Formats: sequence, structure tokens, C-alpha cells
Amino acid sequence: MRVFAVAVALSVAVAAPMSAMAQSTTAIGQEGRTCHDRPARPEWIENIDVREAHKGVLVQTMYRAQGMQTVAETGECTCDNRFPSWDAAQEQYFENYSAMERWEILDRNRNYLRAANDSMKVARPICEQQGNW
Repeated sequence: MRVFAVAVALSVAVAAPMSAMAQSTTAIGQEGRTCHDRPARPEWIENIDVREAHKGVLVQTMYRAQGMQTVAETGECTCDNRFPSWDAAQEQYFENYSAMERWEILDRNRNYLRAANDSMKVARPICEQQGNW
């Protein structure tokens, strides 16, 4: 039992300095079974301070919603549709949301998450049929 406690303490000590986004790499699905050459997350999101992580999560949710919406609208689940450039999501974030308070960003994130999930109901069957899910 004592060895286990030491191992847990050591793993926490090693993991603590990691950036907030690096700890949540698979939360939005950066690694996947398809589209292995998808655009990497912007560096500022990867290295964001844990106290600002909600900002990076919003951009990732916006990005996911954008990809799902494009697939749903076009009926094409190409890698470019599902995983576009991060430019549009970043631009929209910096123009509209970057100055908001944390609670406002969390509220916007819920809205984008809802939109992404709604679009995914249409996009997922398309992608599964095309072998790209």
C-alpha cells in the first residue's frame, strides 16, 4: 500500500507541471483512427495556462462544431471538411470571445457543444458510410 501511495504522489508531481491542454489531448479527439494528417492544434492552445484552459476548450469546441457542420451540410466526410484549418475558429474566437469573462466563455462553449452534437447526428452516419469515422 505504501508503494502505491508513493507511486501516486510521484505521478502527480510529474504530471502537475504539464500544460492544461496537453493533459486533455484526447478530450476533443486529436488522435483518431482516421485523418492522421489533420491540422495540429495551435501552439497557444497546447501551451495555455491551466487558469485559462476554458479559452482553449472553447476554440476546440468551435473547431469541432465547424467540422461537423460542414460534413452535415455537404454530405461529404473528407478529412478537409471534418478537420479544416484552425484559422476560422481562432479568428472567430479572437474577434468575438477573447475578452469575455470565464462564465461567459463557458456559456458559449455549451452553445457550441450543443451545435456540434446536433451536427454530429447528421455527420456521423455520413462519415461511417464513407469509412471516415
